[in-house]
Amino acid sequence: MRSLEGLIKLLFAGALFAIPMSPLDMIPEEGAAQSTPSEEVIVLKPAPKYGVIFHTVRPGESLLLLAKRYGSAVGDIKKASKIDSVTLKPGQPLQIPIRIHDSRKEPRLPPGVLVYSVRKGDTLDGIASNYGLKVIDIVSANPDMASLDRLPLGARLYIPTSSTGLLIKVEKGDTLETIARRYRVDILKLAKLNGVTDPTEVKPGDALLVPGVAAKEAMVRLEQRREEEKRKAAERRRKLAAQRAARLRQVAYRGGTSARGFQWPLSHFKITAYYHDAHYYRRFHRVHTGIDLAAPQGTPIYAAKGGVVEEAGWTRVGYGYYVKLNHGGGVETLYGHMSRISVRRGQRVKQGSLLGYVGRTGFATGPHLHFEVRIGGRTRNPWSYLPHR
Repeated sequence: MRSLEGLIKLLFAGALFAIPMSPLDMIPEEGAAQSTPSEEVIVLKPAPKYGVIFHTVRPGESLLLLAKRYGSAVGDIKKASKIDSVTLKPGQPLQIPIRIHDSRKEPRLPPGVLVYSVRKGDTLDGIASNYGLKVIDIVSANPDMASLDRLPLGARLYIPTSSTGLLIKVEKGDTLETIARRYRVDILKLAKLNGVTDPTEVKPGDALLVPGVAAKEAMVRLEQRREEEKRKAAERRRKLAAQRAARLRQVAYRGGTSARGFQWPLSHFKITAYYHDAHYYRRFHRVHTGIDLAAPQGTPIYAAKGGVVEEAGWTRVGYGYYVKLNHGGGVETLYGHMSRISVRRGQRVKQGSLLGYVGRTGFATGPHLHFEVRIGGRTRNPWSYLPHR
């Protein structure tokens, strides 16, 4: 009785059992009447994909531990066991739901078809050449490819090494016969090429190689996408070139004053980086808080507006030698990367007064002036405060 109880605890809910019998038992005795029972026929349902384990809690066990051991979930165990608390007591009965996995984990692949993992620097042309194939051969084995040129690192490609053809995925309801009829190929040739000896072995999700068929429509689609990608790349290059040209354009705004009362701090310069410049961020991995005005070493720097020198000297923050002016009302301007400073802290200066000279001190890759406008301690886009043509 005790052994029977232990056996029941190991059973899956809904599991089916086949009781073996001797082949001799299946042969009717000579002369015996052979009748066909009408109501004793049992139709077996497919084996369940889930089951329940009856478990008795042992000292030191927890829900988390049991969930990990049986590949279940804490919430599923609580629901199946009809318990609310996460605290377990020794001897407490539990019902642990588990999933029954198919013994064949990977889909079936035809003989001669291998799985290739894309490596850094791989191209479709290079992979095809390495295996003595054409690009369309690889496309036919991978008809769902997204691009002929962009191969994600680690992506899986099917490579036909013995025979080429269209690699398809068996769908629910497909049979070897229906597939052969659909693609107009000989069923025996299809079976032999794919190493199929028993048609019932072919399951949904398996891959079959259909000989003599190429994914021409997929190839046309990918070639059209390639042309579209080339067009977009050329458009991006044109926009980037226009942006760079705008950065490097020569300006000469010296003498003019904006509606907000600012003038440019240099007489001649080239703008090499704008406020919050994305190009600057990609290059230096930091947000650009002003604008950069490239000019030869030693070019004079002038006050954009009258005010009091709040700071003048060296900083390790990255500005090098710099000057900061207070214009009142929470408005400040900052001038960085100077080679020399011509004012001192506390000095009152007028608009256009000499503050120092262009240099490349601090965090700078070349001689230029880093110019900032701050309102209430926060940087603003200097372009909005300076005069324009």
